[in-house]
Amino acid sequence: MILLNSILKLNCTKEIFNVLLTAEKLSNKYSHLYVEPIHLFISILLTKNLVTSILNLNQININLLVKYFFFNYLKIQNNYITLKTLFSINSLKLLNKSLYKNNIFNSLDLFLMLLKENNFLINNFLKFLSKNEYNILNLFNIYKNNNIPYILKKYTYIPENNLKTSLIGRNYELNILIENLSKSINHNVLIVGNTGVGRTSLIYLLIKKIQQQKVPNKLKNKEIRFLNLINLIKDSQYKGDLEKNFNSLIIASKLYPNLILVCLDINYLLTLFNLNLSTEQDSLSSLTLFKSTFISKNFQLIGIISSKEFLKYKKQTFNLDNFFNILILTEPKTKDLFNILTISSLKLENFYNIKISPNIIEESIKLSKKYLTNKFFPIKALELLDTAWVKQINKKHYNNYLEKKNLIQALSYYSNIPTTNISKLNNKKNNIISLEYNLKKKIFGQNKAIEKISNKLKISYLGLKEKNKPLGSWILSGPSGTGKTELAKQIALILFGSEKEMIRFDMSEYKEGHSLSKLIGTPPGYVGYGEGGYLTEAVNKKPYCVILFDEIEKAHKDINDLMLQILDDGRLTDSNGNNIDFSNTIILFTSNLGCPKNSSLYFSNLYNNQINNLITNAIIEYFKPEFLNRLDDIIIFKPLTIINLEYICTKFLNNLQVQLIDNQNFIYLFIDYNVKLFLVKLAYNPLYGARPLKRLIEILIEKPISDLLINFNFILKDKLYFNISLKNTKLIYQIKLFS
Repeated sequence: MILLNSILKLNCTKEIFNVLLTAEKLSNKYSHLYVEPIHLFISILLTKNLVTSILNLNQININLLVKYFFFNYLKIQNNYITLKTLFSINSLKLLNKSLYKNNIFNSLDLFLMLLKENNFLINNFLKFLSKNEYNILNLFNIYKNNNIPYILKKYTYIPENNLKTSLIGRNYELNILIENLSKSINHNVLIVGNTGVGRTSLIYLLIKKIQQQKVPNKLKNKEIRFLNLINLIKDSQYKGDLEKNFNSLIIASKLYPNLILVCLDINYLLTLFNLNLSTEQDSLSSLTLFKSTFISKNFQLIGIISSKEFLKYKKQTFNLDNFFNILILTEPKTKDLFNILTISSLKLENFYNIKISPNIIEESIKLSKKYLTNKFFPIKALELLDTAWVKQINKKHYNNYLEKKNLIQALSYYSNIPTTNISKLNNKKNNIISLEYNLKKKIFGQNKAIEKISNKLKISYLGLKEKNKPLGSWILSGPSGTGKTELAKQIALILFGSEKEMIRFDMSEYKEGHSLSKLIGTPPGYVGYGEGGYLTEAVNKKPYCVILFDEIEKAHKDINDLMLQILDDGRLTDSNGNNIDFSNTIILFTSNLGCPKNSSLYFSNLYNNQINNLITNAIIEYFKPEFLNRLDDIIIFKPLTIINLEYICTKFLNNLQVQLIDNQNFIYLFIDYNVKLFLVKLAYNPLYGARPLKRLIEILIEKPISDLLINFNFILKDKLYFNISLKNTKLIYQIKLFS
């Protein structure tokens, strides 16, 4: 054996060592010069090993057959017993083949190698056993495939590699995984990453490398099986069942030194580490059992866990680093991501018989990055491509290639954003260029405020803002009714496609300190925990929006502190631990602090400077410096003038005309300029802005029209001309009907 070790540099297991030693003794006993393959073959049958347990042979009969066989088939080659028997060239070749294939081989590997040699003596000995090579190989195959322990058959399965997407660009992570699995101590690996980054695909890539024999010798003969831990726990109904079942699983796994278990639900297993399910009086506790399992050299596990769960368990008493090698898997880099999607799209092309161009792949990356913020690459881009094609084939006429509009339709399905809004968002350049012009057409008398906001949003659009901060954040202050809320609506309409993309919070509902939980969610232990907050849930659903906190001074001061991290880092953590991204939002606060309650000041010659000073001082006095310092600016709206109110009056009346047409009430308004001027002068009050004018129009114009429609029956096709004129400070209504 010493000579054999020096030739082949064997690292023998106890089982194979006994086989080789028995072969030497057998050759010496019958005075043979060399240890031939037949000696190795018979010695396997004479020792206790995996082969004899499978074949279930009678050892007494084997010994009798060996004596008869050697006396009849192998003559004594010398008349003395040799002290040092040499292995023949054929035997050395067989051992070398087994060693090259498996590095550390067992009796079954050597036995199968001997059968494949088609040796004359071995074939004759098989006839003595009333067995042939085919029957034995068939028996081994049945054992390998079906005779695995029941516990492994029930709670593990072999993955289907051909159904998974190929993974590339993870060479660094794959090498670390292979290195950790090749260790002799602490060879368990915990893969940490969010859903969709390719955690399971990394396992499939490892399986592929093992099949191609492109791994270290220790891993070349490994078999990877997936463990369904949920079923294991489900079948453990009574106290002690879990320990018993898991211990049986460990014992069964140790019978297969080439087995690697993969647990997709490792967080359940980690829960068991922290919860001692057995009592202190029990001789075997869960914690002791599991810890001893992972220290064992015969048990190897790859666990998969999300980043959130990993942080949760890492903070607890159980130290993961003592039992696992941590492998953190993040989203692939841009170049790798494009390559992954290019290869993955080939499978989509073959499956659907379509063509996906590189431009569409790049567009899917851009769109999914913008809108699908709650998912991760590469899975979210793949799902977008897949859904885009499924939605197209549902149409009667469709092309065999994908276009950008197909991606937008699929994106609308995932993000709940209308397709028209997404199209407008993608044309943000045009929206930004015309933002100032369009706002000035809708908001009157606030040109400086509009210019400040437009300039900041242009800077943000060019990417010159800090990466994580919101697109813009301002306090809109000034008298009531000057257009602060209307400005927020118009920004949402122009930039994000709809006024519904404005999320409004009336801060008078958040006066109490505990009302903070309404925004971010209820903390653990209180009613409503886990449901999420109004603010965090709304932004999670609409990552591109305008957020309006109306009358911020009425909210509890703790809520102002909550805004600090939103304004600074563009994120907020809700009660469930989810990070909500605010980097694509526009945040507006309205306030009436410092506005004079006496209208006489508005008619002063220096009213602008005086009001600005009053409002600025009031805001500085009320809010904390750290809050004001994170805002882009404090914008003070000017009181409306008569001229401003004339434009607003025209706007209100135009909106009324549009509503009448939309409701199929074919009434056409003709209102004299004198009437508009009369309404403006009657409603003008700089203390209240445009709201008195709105109420006056409701009383003097909308009410007569509604009375007319209710009291008289008109055919829908009839056209009704409603003329309003002024005579001696009285409104005169004239009606003309045209069929």
